[in-house]
Amino acid sequence: MILAISAFSSLAGASSAVNVFAVDQYHKQVQAGEGSSFEWVIFNNETSPYIVMLGVVPSINTDVSEQFNTQFITLEPGASAPVVLSVSTHLSMATTNVTFSVSFIITKMSDPNQTETIHEQANLLVTSTISDRIGQNKIFGIWDNFLPSPLNTNEGAFLASVVGWLLIGLFFAYVVDPFVHLFTKKTETELDDILLKIIRMPIFAFIISYGIVNSLEILALDRDLVTQIDFGYKVIVILLVVWVAHRVYHNVVIYYAKEYSKKTSTEIDDVLVPLMEKIGLVVIPLLGLIAIFNLFGYDVTALLAGVGFLGIVVGFAAQSTLANFFAGIQLLADRPFKVGDLLLLENGDMCEVRHIGMRATELYNPDTNELVIIPNNDIANKKIINMMEPDRKLKLMIKIDVAYGSPVEKVMGILKETAFNHPNVLKGKELEPVVRFADFGESSLTFKTFIWIDDVNNRYKVPSDFRMEIERRFRIEGIEIPFPQQVIHFIDETDQQKLQKK
Repeated sequence: MILAISAFSSLAGASSAVNVFAVDQYHKQVQAGEGSSFEWVIFNNETSPYIVMLGVVPSINTDVSEQFNTQFITLEPGASAPVVLSVSTHLSMATTNVTFSVSFIITKMSDPNQTETIHEQANLLVTSTISDRIGQNKIFGIWDNFLPSPLNTNEGAFLASVVGWLLIGLFFAYVVDPFVHLFTKKTETELDDILLKIIRMPIFAFIISYGIVNSLEILALDRDLVTQIDFGYKVIVILLVVWVAHRVYHNVVIYYAKEYSKKTSTEIDDVLVPLMEKIGLVVIPLLGLIAIFNLFGYDVTALLAGVGFLGIVVGFAAQSTLANFFAGIQLLADRPFKVGDLLLLENGDMCEVRHIGMRATELYNPDTNELVIIPNNDIANKKIINMMEPDRKLKLMIKIDVAYGSPVEKVMGILKETAFNHPNVLKGKELEPVVRFADFGESSLTFKTFIWIDDVNNRYKVPSDFRMEIERRFRIEGIEIPFPQQVIHFIDETDQQKLQKK
């Protein structure tokens, strides 16, 4: 590093013991209110340790202050250390060229009498943020004051300039704006009309405030007062920009986003658009607040870092809430179900989807007349059956038991005929009702009837109608629907003796 500095940096000073190298330029330029710095590297190329005392002759300009990052440096043999001179300037100062005289007093630690001093200079040009025309008796700061007495003074020029800026603002509001509006009416889109309505008042306010602040330069005011007024004007400009940005975001971006969401069949935009609207209400003023803090000279980097750390803490604390939020985004994007669908939950409940939110989904259980709220993360990680997909048809299996000795063919015919005759049972090549002899039970013969119904909402009605009709037909045909029974055989004494002999 030292070799690179010595090769590419100008040598600020040199001695046989300690070398001082300039890292920065000696001549710099900043605006009033800004800071700057000058940097050197001190290198001990001796075999003995040295101590270097740092000094700077204070500037005679009270609007400038300077300070080293340290008062002294101790250097071991072959060691180096950076030295930084920080300079700050006052916001109201005039354009000034400031020169700093810097001294490096080098003393050998083993022999305090062996001392040498290296002197260097640094130059800083500070340009004023206030116009050099301050206090000049000119209208608009341009034309000489030609007004008669008593308006031929600076105050008269200021009053004439303010009136002129007011007329410019009124000309824009009542001439330019209506003229432009005549053209925007002829366009097919209403976007230009909305934007024109938003910026009309902010532009008028900007013209008036700029004119007043600009005209204040005519008066022979104190520079500190002019600086404070200019500072307030910048705050007003930031607030105007924030207001315009908020109106454009709300009346243009959100408006067209809502119009677009009405034309789509997905629910994700219906949820994200209100979320975007709320985020904009927070983010846009926050950006304006950061700009004002930056204007005051506060370092917003540390503030943003603190907000980021706070966000991490809040993220850990609200981990389940965030999981539900992102699960809601996933549900809205993948669309496994939509509002109005019937879902079969793991516990067997069948519920209707009423609302899909960013944190939870609202379900209605028609069997119990209950509103069930389930976190989105639970729905995303559990088995959910959508009864409405791929369509509203539903296949049912109805089990019927008859007594042993019943005619099997006749029973199957009655079951199939009853299924065919029900109006909500579908018929067709792939939808034909099917009857199967399922099992020999302990007390009965078991038959299963497979039917397709037209709508999942008839899942209770059709089986009920089917069972009622089967019960009626079985009574007419003399087919018994059994109940659980056991057959017990009694053995007399003669049969028991025969069994014992065997």
